[in-house]
Amino acid sequence: MSTYGIDLGTTYSCIARLDSNGNPEVIRNNEDDSNTVASVVFFENENNVVVGQAAKENVETDGERVVQFVKREIGKRDTRTYEFDGKTYTPVEISALILTRLKNLVEDQGGTIQDVVITVPAYFGLEERSATKQAGELAGLNVLSLINEPTAAALSYCARQFQEDRTILVYDLGGGTFDVTVVKMSMAQNDSGRDVQKITVLATGGDDRLGGKDWDDRLYNHILHACCDENGLTPEEVEAETRQDIRSKVEEAKRKLSKKQSAKVRIDVNGSRTEITIKRSDFEQMTSDIVAKTMNFVDATLEKVPAEAIDTVLLVGGSTYMPMIINAVEAKFPGKVQQHDPDQAVAKGAAIYASMLVEEVDSLSADGTENSDGSGKTIPHAEQLTSKFTVEDQTPRSFGPGVVDTTGAKHKYVLENFIKIGEKMPAIFSKTYYPLEDNQERVLLRAFDTLIPCVDEDGNPQATDPAHNVKLLGELVVNLPPNTSRDTPIKVTFKVDASGVHVEAVNTKTDETFETFLRTESDIDVERSAVHQLRISAD
Repeated sequence: MSTYGIDLGTTYSCIARLDSNGNPEVIRNNEDDSNTVASVVFFENENNVVVGQAAKENVETDGERVVQFVKREIGKRDTRTYEFDGKTYTPVEISALILTRLKNLVEDQGGTIQDVVITVPAYFGLEERSATKQAGELAGLNVLSLINEPTAAALSYCARQFQEDRTILVYDLGGGTFDVTVVKMSMAQNDSGRDVQKITVLATGGDDRLGGKDWDDRLYNHILHACCDENGLTPEEVEAETRQDIRSKVEEAKRKLSKKQSAKVRIDVNGSRTEITIKRSDFEQMTSDIVAKTMNFVDATLEKVPAEAIDTVLLVGGSTYMPMIINAVEAKFPGKVQQHDPDQAVAKGAAIYASMLVEEVDSLSADGTENSDGSGKTIPHAEQLTSKFTVEDQTPRSFGPGVVDTTGAKHKYVLENFIKIGEKMPAIFSKTYYPLEDNQERVLLRAFDTLIPCVDEDGNPQATDPAHNVKLLGELVVNLPPNTSRDTPIKVTFKVDASGVHVEAVNTKTDETFETFLRTESDIDVERSAVHQLRISAD
């Protein structure tokens, strides 16, 4: 079959599928002799764009034409763009180039790729998720869905060594993002009455701007200042080529420090050869606050699921090879920490999930016992790995419309987040609202997300507070027929899944339906005129 899972990473990306036995396997990057592709793009000239390790090697000599860490920019407001040879590239377009490189890995080895699932950090909001999906489509891929990276890693783990009724904390530290997620693995019956292994997300937290790059930056600054001390220079006096040389050697030094107590780095400083020795203890000391920051997210997540309930801690992401990470997590969960394919688990889990979303019936052979994986191999249908699982994930934020509350002495513009953070996905909720005035020609439905629910304990809406990290996701205009009264019911439905938010509004008097998949990004403006808004009650 042509179904794949893609881990679109900040520093490295990976693509996987199910092999002939129904087990997940990573597609080898033969060009770089690796299982991953560096998420780096080099714009050599207007006719040649290079993606991968070859692009990364140009950071030292031609860094101004190299783009790295674009995952930290995708879907962000006021994000930067990149201009090369008279053409401007957005983070979505840069990400599409990386995804195209992964697609080419499959095709260069004689395979075909059609349907994919792309992973995202659990803490990605709607804008980042929509931009990731858009990048996949721009690369010519049919994006079946997105899946949170820790959930994908748990799915990969579950596939290999599932133990009934286990609660697992996934500590996922990638190159540029960090997630901590608690999942429950248990047995359940699917819709067909068959026993399957169920993965339920219980709690999640993290930071989509925290990752291995932060350790790299600290190490870079340490080496830069050591070079300055050795040569009697200030950082401002160090040439750009020297800075690029230091940057290119940081990652290798970090890897050495994960295996050895010290690492030597040789740098040409303005024409003078300088050797710097870095001790692991010094590296751990200079980055101890970043380690503590990740553990603070762990502690916050454990407020929802107590530490004593955790049976296993799964380390995921290339940055978890660092001994300081292993030691910090082990100190918190002694005897419970495991590492399994930190660089590949997310892609493998995404491949399993992708296959779960695709109907297998059309690819059965005539006798109904086999199907093809698209490469000439056959997979016993009865042994399909994907038929053994079900996944239940959570909403990453709270979602709902902005409406006018007319019940008090003074009208208030409030948010009704009737889909709250942490609910089971897909989450669906409907509520009926009404035009603000008689004879309105249209109503403007505005959809928001927040990091906390803007409702009290009784479910009553609270006044909008921009400090709640409120985002306006988009607007849906509902046209009304002439002479529409203010008691006309407008039924509003929100549906949230891993790919984003779908909003529908129905004029129940005319049955006219308006719907959209929200993608618009904008700042909240609570002072905007409410003339065309919806109100809460018909009174």
